[in-house]
Amino acid sequence: MLLNLSPSQEDLAALQATLNAYRAALGILEGTSGANLVALHEEAYEEIRAKTGLPSRMATLALRDHSRRTAGAPVDDIPLDSKLFSIKGPDSLSIATTGGRVVVPYSVGGYSNGWDDFSEARLCFSSSSISILVGVQAGLHPQKETTMSNEGILARLGRVIAGVVNTAVDAAEGANPVAVAQQAVREIGKISEEARGALGVALAAGHRLKAKADDLDAEIRDLDDKIRTGLEKGRDDLARAATGVQIDLEAQRTALAKAINENAHEIGEAEATLRSIASARTDAMKRLEDAKRAERAVPATATPSQRNDQRLAAALEAVERVTGVPAKPVQGAAEVEELGRIQREDAIEARLKAFREGQR
Repeated sequence: MLLNLSPSQEDLAALQATLNAYRAALGILEGTSGANLVALHEEAYEEIRAKTGLPSRMATLALRDHSRRTAGAPVDDIPLDSKLFSIKGPDSLSIATTGGRVVVPYSVGGYSNGWDDFSEARLCFSSSSISILVGVQAGLHPQKETTMSNEGILARLGRVIAGVVNTAVDAAEGANPVAVAQQAVREIGKISEEARGALGVALAAGHRLKAKADDLDAEIRDLDDKIRTGLEKGRDDLARAATGVQIDLEAQRTALAKAINENAHEIGEAEATLRSIASARTDAMKRLEDAKRAERAVPATATPSQRNDQRLAAALEAVERVTGVPAKPVQGAAEVEELGRIQREDAIEARLKAFREGQR
């Protein structure tokens, strides 16, 4: 959708100043060596904000916009999102500029098909006019399932595996427990890679957050010395400016600390879920071993129940292949099981002792 703007002289000057600042931001990005958004943000974001005065969202969008532009090409448009512009009514809209928000009259200039821009809209300048191109989604679409985002990938993975273990084993005497296991395996096949990928992303994010926190700590400590030097030399103006920068960095450090704690909690939950998968499989294999011992004690002619046990064993092996949980070693399994029993008895005795001594 094309929106033709009719700004006042004052608003026109504010919009033109914003375009000039955006051009300066892209000029800064031209001199960087960053190969991805993270590297560009680390190298240029603070410089763009300090030198151009662009709103924070506009500076962030510039990082993405830089990659789609040809070096040296004229810059006559600015990407926008819902935080940078909003429709105020049938004939006016609000736009963020370097000097604050301005409210500008507009008229609808028409519609055209197709919108492949990463941004929600673009503020476009020409020699005779200023307009905004807005991506509009027409029509109604069925609501998509949001199970993945509501539950979390790893929580869903744990639920699926718990379901195949408990439902399939408990229904071994039923009509077809293998169908239950096979359905779960199909679902696991779709989400297991996403689950492992999500854990990997969380770990990588944790490393980046900690590295950024270390950099901020170093900058804050360095500013301590600079502030002292400024005061000692009688340059209160420089010391005041450095103190303001230090306070801003400390605010960023506080936000980073919160993000680091949330990231650590996310990683801990992911690892706990993956451990529960291994525990559930161990329990299922124990039940399956009991069923196999019972099978060996009956005549050679297989009963429907025995055939179900055999199909269930194959299904559980498929779960093992999909999830990557290693099988129990054949050699030494009895000894390991005995050690586990001893550990459990020790834990029970320790808990009872704590109760007797009033420690719980």
